[in-house]
Amino acid sequence: MPSTLVVPGTLLNSVSEFVRAEKIALDVVTGEEGTVCIVQSETRRQSTLLVLEAGGWITCSAAHAMAANLGITLQAMGKLLDHLDIRIRVCELGCFD
Repeated sequence: MPSTLVVPGTLLNSVSEFVRAEKIALDVVTGEEGTVCIVQSETRRQSTLLVLEAGGWITCSAAHAMAANLGITLQAMGKLLDHLDIRIRVCELGCFD
């Protein structure tokens, strides 16, 4: 059974279409409990292991852990982060600061 992304109504169509187009095995819902919640970041806040802040940022190690939690590849996680305009900070390879 795929993991679930809970998204606000304003992002539902965009995220659903993206996940479907990229063939990422995730269910996208609104208004329910799920594995990870997506919210719109107003001030580029940091994402956590349970909440992705669209327009915010996430540490590299948290992105790795979230991908494992969602059961998706790191490549799919990177694409999802790009789609949500989430920047990576504290990169383990030193590519992003």
